[in-house]
Amino acid sequence: MHFALAPKQRIRRVGLLLAVFLTGVGLFWTGVGDTWVPWDFQLHDVFYKQALRWGFRAAPASRIVYVTITDETYKNSGKNFLDRADMARLNEALYPYSPQAVAYDIIFARPSTAQADEQFAASLAHLGNVYLPMGIAYSHTPRPFVWAPGAAYERLRTAYLQTPHELGAPRPLYATHALMQMDAFAAAVSNAGHISIASDSDGVYRHLPMLFKVDTQYLPTLAMAMFLDDVQVPFQAVTVAWGQQMVIPALPGSLLEREVVVPIDASGRAFIPYVDTWERDFEKMAVHTFLDYHQNPDLQGNLADFFEGKFVFVADISTGASDLGQTPLEDNVPLVVAHTAMLNGLLTRTFYSKWSFWHAIGVIFLFSLPLGVAAIGQKPWMLYAAGGLVLAGTVGLTWVQFLHFSLVPACTIGGSLFAIWVGFVMELQISISKQQAFIRGAFSKYVPEEVVRELLLHPERLQLGGEERQLSVLFSDIEGFTTIAESMSPSELVTLLNAYLSAMTAIVLAQGGIIDKFEGDAIMAEFGAPLARPDHADMAVQTGLAMQRHLHKLRQVWARQGWPVIRCRVGISTGAMLLGNMGSDQVFDYTVIGDTVNLASRLEEANKRYQTSIIISESTYNHLSPERFRTRFLDIVQVRGKTQVVKVFEVYGTREDDLSPESAAYYEAYETAFHAYLSRRFTDAQAHFDRALALRPNDPAALAMLHRISELEPDQLPDDWDGSIALTTK
Repeated sequence: MHFALAPKQRIRRVGLLLAVFLTGVGLFWTGVGDTWVPWDFQLHDVFYKQALRWGFRAAPASRIVYVTITDETYKNSGKNFLDRADMARLNEALYPYSPQAVAYDIIFARPSTAQADEQFAASLAHLGNVYLPMGIAYSHTPRPFVWAPGAAYERLRTAYLQTPHELGAPRPLYATHALMQMDAFAAAVSNAGHISIASDSDGVYRHLPMLFKVDTQYLPTLAMAMFLDDVQVPFQAVTVAWGQQMVIPALPGSLLEREVVVPIDASGRAFIPYVDTWERDFEKMAVHTFLDYHQNPDLQGNLADFFEGKFVFVADISTGASDLGQTPLEDNVPLVVAHTAMLNGLLTRTFYSKWSFWHAIGVIFLFSLPLGVAAIGQKPWMLYAAGGLVLAGTVGLTWVQFLHFSLVPACTIGGSLFAIWVGFVMELQISISKQQAFIRGAFSKYVPEEVVRELLLHPERLQLGGEERQLSVLFSDIEGFTTIAESMSPSELVTLLNAYLSAMTAIVLAQGGIIDKFEGDAIMAEFGAPLARPDHADMAVQTGLAMQRHLHKLRQVWARQGWPVIRCRVGISTGAMLLGNMGSDQVFDYTVIGDTVNLASRLEEANKRYQTSIIISESTYNHLSPERFRTRFLDIVQVRGKTQVVKVFEVYGTREDDLSPESAAYYEAYETAFHAYLSRRFTDAQAHFDRALALRPNDPAALAMLHRISELEPDQLPDDWDGSIALTTK
């Protein structure tokens, strides 16, 4: 029974859906304006760390070193502040080792002592190749820069600001204010750049603005200024293609053999190519260690190897002094690493480029094709498998591209593909639902819902026949229904019966059973079918108890409506039975047949003899979870139509139910009496049954047993006497 669309029709439908999905994805990301979301970068953080563990990283330039001001430096100097006289000593000590450039990751914005400031300014001029940065406050929208008088601002205006070539639609970051070096220091250094950096929205420092717009000109970052001076290329020769790249040309007379390309976003920010963790990126030497070594002639050769021709970054990393932040590789590191990493990228031409909008859309289109092919087959497993393959392909592509310094917006691509996949899944479910409408329409009116579901999964089972299964079957019937029916009008009787059957049906279904059939006021239900359940006996017994408890509540409601008292009897049996479709080719019923089924019906009838509510067979009793239910060994009976006897048990609650002392004593006395009866100790049995009657006067079960004992002739009992009784009446 298969109702799939014809192949060509299915292909056209899936092709149309794919076109709609792709158009929707394209329009969505076009409206957003960017295919990069924070999750993309966070995924790359994971890849970044993993690549580092496996030895994949940007090549470190040997020309970058740190000179650090540490807690030990302050302790060694005997001061709790940064003495500029000590910094002057540092500059003078560096001079003989000929560093290529010295950059301070410190802004000396306010004066200290006049003598210390003079010494520091003189040392800056003497060292000659020092870079002192500035901090920039900026805006994403055009705003004028706030100028102030002084040599520092004049130096910014006349020496540091340049106008590079621009391509594309500029969306620069606009400088509004600056935190400048003191005038004396700004006048003494060779060049400057900004060291301003802002974290991404999740607090991680991944991007560095390569330039800020100051009125009509631009200020480069510190690393860019140092590199341009090193290769002797003026900033105005740089080409800025907004949203694509910055190109540093290999001009005649420069030291560049080929151009350097720095990928940037629309605002001129570059993804920072961190080399390694703070402890392992570049060589470091503390200020106090360097000054101590400098005093030792035997170590000066080593210092020359350490500093000569190097870019020296001086940073205060002492507790409470340094700017700390989170990078993709680690937390709470000095942010000078962003500037050394950017200079390293310039020196080694190692940068991460981001995929463009159209690259991402192209991959979404390419990877959506397997989803469409899988959807054509109309098999859910094919679509799920294709979804898994596409997910694995997206992750794999992102990893490989990352190792080649290319950043893929994996979450954007994956999210878009997931939306397309969900669309195909929904379409497939709708298609399957339509295909299965015949089955539901044909069978749901008279076959239990569970059976319908099984048939929907396995329509090949729509044939006569069945299979032998171990199940539990429950029969229930209203006590004295004929008398009740005679006391009510037909309309009232139908209302009452519908209310009763609806409530009992809900309980059966809630407990995992299926309604086999209704016969007037009787209910037949199975447990453990069509889906096998090992605890089907527990389910059936729990259902019987739930029916009795709920009926107790309904009696109170119906009494207020003037309706008669309704009680039901339940019989449950467990064992092998034939389960399947029974009937003719034209009309059949999903049901069970077998001796076990007949026994359950007879046990329901037996409740009348013992005035009990729930009787179960020995097989059901043996299948119950130990210590879950309260039961008593009620009798050994031979039911109508059977030659073999069966032990029967009453279920009167669960172990969690409260039981009065009188009831507990009654059940204990009855079971003791019955075991004595089976052991042919009839005098003891009679005494215990009398005790049970004293606790529960007029108890039918105890009275019946006493009557049975009174009619026995112990001396004439055969050797195979089993104590059973034949139930010959309903």
